This record gives sequence, C-alpha cells and structure tokens, in this order.
Amino acid sequence: MIDLLLEPFQYGFMVRAFLGTGLVAVVAAAVGTFVVLKRLAFLGDAISHTAFTGIAIALLLGVSIYMGAMALAVLTALGVVFLTRTSRINDDTALAILFTGVFALGIVLLSGTPGFSGDLNSLLLGSVMAIQTREIILIGIAAVVLGLIMAFFYHHFVLVSFDPVGAEAAGFPVAFFQSLLLVVISAAIVISIQAVGVVLVVALLITPAAAASLITHRLEKLILLSSAFGLLASFFGLYISYFFGAPPGATVVLVATVFFGLVLGVQKLRRV
Repeated sequence: MIDLLLEPFQYGFMVRAFLGTGLVAVVAAAVGTFVVLKRLAFLGDAISHTAFTGIAIALLLGVSIYMGAMALAVLTALGVVFLTRTSRINDDTALAILFTGVFALGIVLLSGTPGFSGDLNSLLLGSVMAIQTREIILIGIAAVVLGLIMAFFYHHFVLVSFDPVGAEAAGFPVAFFQSLLLVVISAAIVISIQAVGVVLVVALLITPAAAASLITHRLEKLILLSSAFGLLASFFGLYISYFFGAPPGATVVLVATVFFGLVLGVQKLRRV
C-alpha cells in the first residue's frame, strides 16, 4: 500500500506537478474566499480569459507568458474599477465588454502563430505535467508574495469588501485597496493557469471557498479551510490522474467539486 502511494513520486515530472499544483491550489483557494464572499465569480472568469490574451501577446513577442498574462489581467481588473467609477456601466456589463473583446483578440493573435492548436489546448486545459523547476520557483515566490500581501493588508481588504461606503465616508482609500485586492486575485489566477488552464482556473478560486463557506462564516477559518480543501483536491486529483490516465487539471477540479458536493450533502443531512 505504501509503495503504491509513493509510486508517482519516483518520477520528477510528478513531483513537480504535486508541488506546483499544491502551491497554486492553496493560494487560489485562500484568495478565492474574497471572490466568493464578494460574489466576484464572473470577475475571476473575466480575468482568466483576458490573461489568455496576455499569454498570446507574450508568445508573439517571445517574452515570459507570466509577464504577459499578469499585465493583461491587472489591466482588466483596474479597467473594471475605472469603468464602474467613471461611467454608468455596471460591473457585469463592464466585465462582459472587456473580457469578451480581449479574449477574442487573444484567439485572433494566437491563430496566426505556428503550433496554434497545441498552444491553445495547453492554455485552455492546463499542462501541469510539463511544469519545470524554474516555474515551480516562480510559483513559490508568487505564493509567498501574495500571502504576505494578504496577511499585511488583511483588515484593509475586509473593510473595503464588506463596508466600502462607510470606509470611503471615513476617508479610507477604498479605490486603492479595491484595486490591490483585484491585483492579488489576478496574480492568483495567472499562476493557476499552468495547472488547470484558462477554462477551469475559476474553479480553483470558487469551489474550495464555496465548500468552506458551508462549514464556517468566520473569515480566518474560512481562508484556512478553503486552502485545505484546495490542497486536498490537488493531491487526490493528481493521484487519480496518474493511476487512471485522466486529464490532471480537469481531475483536480472534479475532485474539488466532489468535496463541495459531499460537504453540501452532510450539511443537508444535519438539518434533517
């Protein structure tokens, strides 16, 4: 039994996959608590799609795909803040305009590059088995930086998330911290794309946090429990993927969804 559990770790690509996906899942789930509580799931979906265009531009220019993805993701997040504060357009409309147009641009740009179909598949569905040591280091650094930002500005993020009107009336820089929170969400999405791709990345943000929210409403516990669900989903998902030959990114998301279903079922049974 022990040999069976340790079998995947005899391969370097599986060790890197476990490390990368685990880091990504923990960060995405922790950041995702604010996405769930603020009901920003559509925002996460929009940012992930515009990050795809950033990757397409980076591939054309021959620069880091993370730089390209992060640039477009942050521009989208800040663009939403700008549009909603300077026009009568509501959040959902602004997001729809930005992410559909920018995502379409990414498809057009990437369609003109050699090897388009292979790049498209890996970007849309993830390629965690191809992750390299250098990318693990980058993800680890990003995870530490995002964790420090969330810890240092935790109370600021809580304030602008739950009482932005009162905070602004008191002279608190609400726009700045709303923008910073969106940048943190953008960064979490960008580092998650390698693991599960553009299509499924929002699930890493939403599903573990949604499952945790069924158990507790205390924000500190919610963040910890959400991260735990994300980590467990990544490990079980990769084990299932290894032994059954299933797509790793999709399997991780499927396991996270099963966890959510189990928690929901237990909560329903307790109320009977």
